[in-house]
Amino acid sequence: MSDFTFTQIKQHTIENEIISRLRDAIISGQFAPGTHLNESEIAKQMAVSRIPIREAIKKLEQEGLVVRQPNKGVYVISFTAQDVREIFSLRARLEEMAFEWAIPKMTAEDLTELRMLLSEQKVAVDARQYDQLARLDLRFHELICLKAGHSRLLKIWYELHAQGQMLLNLRFRLMPDYTPETVLADHLEILTAIEHGDVAHAVWLTNEISERVISECIETLVSFMADPEAMAQ
Repeated sequence: MSDFTFTQIKQHTIENEIISRLRDAIISGQFAPGTHLNESEIAKQMAVSRIPIREAIKKLEQEGLVVRQPNKGVYVISFTAQDVREIFSLRARLEEMAFEWAIPKMTAEDLTELRMLLSEQKVAVDARQYDQLARLDLRFHELICLKAGHSRLLKIWYELHAQGQMLLNLRFRLMPDYTPETVLADHLEILTAIEHGDVAHAVWLTNEISERVISECIETLVSFMADPEAMAQ
């Protein structure tokens, strides 16, 4: 036994994998808003006991992705028009502050990374990979928030992140006249403002974009409530 050493077993590996899979299924729309989550069925499909499923669901409750209804069970969060306004208006305010803190510290390497994200977004748009586009959209904003170097701002931004991505995915799937190329155009304008060190214009753009996104996501919610089965198409 002394001739070799065992690799330490990571206790939370399974739990983290379950959380990741459930989170991705919710954000991507595989589990639509309002869907009942059957712990037994999920455990059966993943070939695990119900205990780690239950713990994963508790984590998703903390993230605001699921809600527990007494005597009924656990459901994927549903949104109202007011929820949409709150999520994206608060995100816009956080990003205003992020621009103020981040833009003076932007390096050539940071700008290169943002431009690379725009290139990846174009690939996603051309391939009509809307889940990937939503992830890249939020990654663009995440990099700016990270560069701000404001830990509390970033924490609150992350708390809104998953719900925002759910709504953007709904928009991509259910808004028939939405043009995904808009994401590229918006980000290019923001990047140009960053490159010029123009905080005021970056803030103005963020508010303009936020108002439009709020309107689009509310329109999407109306469409979803009228035809929930459209998510499966």
